[in-house]
Amino acid sequence: MNPHSPLEHYENPEVRKEIVEYCRNRWIAIHFEKTGGDGTRVMIRYDGGKPLKVNSEYEFTRLIKRYVKYRPRAFYATTHIYSKLETREDVLDRSNIIYSSPVWDIDSKDGDWRKVIRKACEIVSMLDSFGVSKSVFIKWSGRGAHVHINPFCFSSDVRRKIEPIDIAYAVTSFIANRLEPTEGLVVESRIDIQRVFTSPLSLHRVLDRVAVCLPPDKLEEFDISWTDPNSYVHFPDSWRRFSEGEGDDLAERAFISIGPYIAGKHRRRKHKPLDTEILETVKKLDELVDS
Repeated sequence: MNPHSPLEHYENPEVRKEIVEYCRNRWIAIHFEKTGGDGTRVMIRYDGGKPLKVNSEYEFTRLIKRYVKYRPRAFYATTHIYSKLETREDVLDRSNIIYSSPVWDIDSKDGDWRKVIRKACEIVSMLDSFGVSKSVFIKWSGRGAHVHINPFCFSSDVRRKIEPIDIAYAVTSFIANRLEPTEGLVVESRIDIQRVFTSPLSLHRVLDRVAVCLPPDKLEEFDISWTDPNSYVHFPDSWRRFSEGEGDDLAERAFISIGPYIAGKHRRRKHKPLDTEILETVKKLDELVDS
């Protein structure tokens, strides 16, 4: 890739559309090619003191132009979808999260991308055994892959009983605990209040690869050449597909087994005392077991 190709990549209409539609109502981050005083590449998550967001192609273009001198390289978004993103407090308030995605981050330590695909197949197969198959997609990013569950597969009924971040945290941990270890691979199952993952069709922050998405039935066909910025292969419907309610049973089972995400409880003092929250969590677990 030539030095100007990242900007050319983000002029591609499909790339802009995918990034904007995926990142809408998510807290985003931008990694730049420009380095700071310590030699590391600069990343931003706030714009004028407000959480960084992009909800339209106009806003995307404005961000690119505003930070063009820093050379935007990679775009990221949270697993969470928010009701609003106006202040720093909004991204710390769990009650502001209306959807959240379980995600497994498979990272190759030995460069064997085929091994990553086999591990992704293992996760997909396990999800299928728990009744989740129509709401799963895989995103290749850099040296590894992310297996996502579309958050819209969790119905409003289950989200009333279990907070979205608790669903994502419990489901991710529940499945990860059942995976067999694989030499040369690390599977991260960390869901927290502010972690971000590469956006579909973003460039990698260092490697000349595009984050492409594919449905489970294309996993065995995948080739690393699909991530070439000049000839990438991407399935735009893969990250949009879901079956509402498909994830409810898994969410309840995982929550009973794992429990809630405790860290990052509301920082504003309007939250309940910790002992009250613990008692309410125990009550939720009892209700799910009895249901």
